[in-house]
This record gives sequence, structure tokens and C-alpha cells, in this order.
Amino acid sequence: MRVLLILLFVLSFGCLFSQVETIFKDSEDEKEEKLKSDGRSIVTDSIYIEMDNTAAPVENNGVDAKKKLLKTKSTSKPEIDGNKSLEGASQLYHSTSSKFKSSKKQSSYQRTQRSPSEMQQKEMNNAVGYFEENSPNSFEYHYFKYVSGNYDVSRYHHLKDAEKLRENNSDVHVQIAGYHIIKNNKDQAVRYLNKLISDNRLSDNIIKYAEDILLSAPKNGTLITHGFDDSYATWYLQSQKKIRTDVALISLDFMQSEYYRDQLKKKGYNLPNSKNIDVSYFGQFCKLNASRKLSASLTMPKEYFRPVLLNVYVVGLVFEYHPDRFENFKANEYLWNFRLKKHLINNVYDETSKHLSSNYLPMLLQMRKVYGQTGDTDKVKEMDRVVDKIGAQCKKYDQVQKLKSSY
Repeated sequence: MRVLLILLFVLSFGCLFSQVETIFKDSEDEKEEKLKSDGRSIVTDSIYIEMDNTAAPVENNGVDAKKKLLKTKSTSKPEIDGNKSLEGASQLYHSTSSKFKSSKKQSSYQRTQRSPSEMQQKEMNNAVGYFEENSPNSFEYHYFKYVSGNYDVSRYHHLKDAEKLRENNSDVHVQIAGYHIIKNNKDQAVRYLNKLISDNRLSDNIIKYAEDILLSAPKNGTLITHGFDDSYATWYLQSQKKIRTDVALISLDFMQSEYYRDQLKKKGYNLPNSKNIDVSYFGQFCKLNASRKLSASLTMPKEYFRPVLLNVYVVGLVFEYHPDRFENFKANEYLWNFRLKKHLINNVYDETSKHLSSNYLPMLLQMRKVYGQTGDTDKVKEMDRVVDKIGAQCKKYDQVQKLKSSY
């Protein structure tokens, strides 16, 4: 067995960061070469970028200090002593709100599951209990009550009450848009997605990138997305712009909703016998629905692909799932030459676009590998020019050169 030390970076829109990871490669050199030949080893030894996975609150919503002392009864919730000062009550109000937001953010940024952990759910529920008892007419109570339900559509009236209190709050708009996507209320979903676009919460960069995600999906197939950016942007393009309407969209994030899962069952999808949406759930879902021409956005954390590594093949900006051997070179070549728009390669105008453009590297490196094997030096040079351009603009040129040499 040999140990391969690999420098890789993983970027998300919420925060950009790099990490050094040690990957223990399989002892069989043949298996390693097999994975490289079709791009699957990009999961473990390459550079690609994950999108923002969260719809957690990002704004400072300016919680108003309470004008009177509030008193709780339950010892399981944050308490306010009736003898404390108004300042103390206000601090507890703010700290409880902050704890909820922190738990939700931690839940949303988990790399191995979409569902909150038991502790995260408990902390959110405790915060909701505090506001329910102390400030039941507040924005915080209604908004947190809905969000803590993890897309429980029966709580929608709380979300509408929150909107009445803060009609221009983009966090609320995110959740309302998600509700209407889950319920397949297209007109209302588009209305709120347009609000998010106007506020730049759903940015032009994401929408342009999402177009190539959709174009990468197989004909009449199923595209699995992960979080806020890829789920909302692909849905918007398909519903509003009528791009790739043949593709069925499934959001892992929305699969937390019992209503959403029930609708998938009615459409003929087989679902794992679990309510915890995690890496294992994703792997089981793929195996249970292998005949549905599945693909998954490269914006998903790489942890999701490791359990199904031998069955996923890079095609454009997605990994296609295939139970049997799949030759993806021709598909990548066709996409690159005739289908993909490549907005974030050819029209780079901000740092987000530059970093996200690195998601084109898996397909390009796989194509370069095949061209090298067939002795097509002109094509190798063509791929090198693009790969080097992407590496330079995303400020990972040296890492890209190491990857090229390994391919």
C-alpha cells in the first residue's frame, strides 16, 4: 500500500478555506488507474468546488430589545429571573436567538448529512420553546418555529406570520421560495426567487453556473442537488427559463420534508427506510433508483461520493451514477465542444466565479488523459491551455500542475 499526500482545497460561498488531506489509496494500482481514467478519482485527489450548502440566516436582523421583563416556567428552556434588569432580559433574548442561528448554521454546513444532529435539533427546539413562552408574537418565534421543522409544510403559517413582521427579510424569502418549490407552486416560487435574485441572495454567478449543471445531466434523467445555491438556481432555470425541462430535479436538502419524500414516492422513486438525510441515505437512494439515469451535482461535498466511488463517472459538471461500466469520454467531449456555456471560464468578473470555475477541471483532466493515451498532442495542448487558465484564475495553479502530472 502506498500513501498519497494530496494538497486540495474545498471552497464554499459562505467561507473560503483550504485543507490538507491524507488519502490512503487502494493497494491495487489497477484500481487507481481505472478511477483516474474516467475521472472518478477526482473525488479523492483533485480540486473541485462545493457550493453554499446553507439556507441558514445570513443577515443581522436587528432583534429589538424587549420593553418588559419576561419570565419562563420550564427549566429546560433559557430562563429570565424576574429580578434581573431589563438589560439582562435583552441579553438573554439576543443570546437565545444567536444560539438558534448557530445551531442552524452548523447543521446546514455539515459535510455528511443534511438533517440536523440530535443535539442541533434539541438546541433549536429549546430556542423555539423560549420564544414561544416569552415572545409568541415575535418574528423570532414564527421564523424559528418554521425553520426548526426542517421543511415541515404544516408550519407554513408561521413563516407567513414572520413575513408580515419583516416583509423584506431575505432569509424569510429563501424559506418561502423553498416551501413553494416543495409544494410545486411554480408561480409563487418564481415570485420569491425573483426577490432573491433582486437582492443578490441568488447571484447571477450561481445561475450561470447552474445552467451548465443542467446541461450536464443525462437526457430524461434525474439530477440530485445538495443545498441552497444549486437547488434553487437549477429549479429557477428549469421553471422560468425552460432549460432542460426533461430533467427531474431532486434536492437532498428538501428531502428532509416528509411531504417532499411522499411526492417522490408518488413519482415512482424508491426511498431508503430512513428519515436521516446523510451520506448513507444518498448511497442507498442511488442503488434503489439506478434505472432513473441519476446524476449528482459536483457541488455536493465529496464525502457523499466516496461510498459510491466505483459507480460514479464525471460528465460535465455532474457525476453520473452507473451500476455497470460507463464510457464517459465521448459525453464529456460533446458537452465541452457543443453544449456547455462556460460562462465562468470565459467571462470571469469576480472571485466567486474564478473559484467556482475549477469545477470544470474533472472533465478536462479526464479528456486530457484520453487524448494523451491516443497520442492527440494538439488536443492535449488545447486542454492544457484551458486547465492552466482555470488554475491561474482560481489561484491554484501549482496544485493543478501536480494533478496534470498525476493524470
